[in-house]
Amino acid sequence: MLVAQRVNDWISQHHPKPICDNCIVDAIDLSSPAHSAQITAALGTTSDFFRSRGVCSFCRNQRVVIRAA
Repeated sequence: MLVAQRVNDWISQHHPKPICDNCIVDAIDLSSPAHSAQITAALGTTSDFFRSRGVCSFCRNQRVVIRAA
């Protein structure tokens, strides 16, 4: 399965909780936060996801987060 599809599926399963790229990396064992950021930036341009500055529901830090629409 492609990494982008893994990220998409994982975020969709945690709707509507916002999550940051760092926590996505930890949750699905990616190699780099930059890789996650690239994927979530692309997903954030679709109508299926919201990407904005907010509080991550996992680490509770103020960061850019994404959540399913």
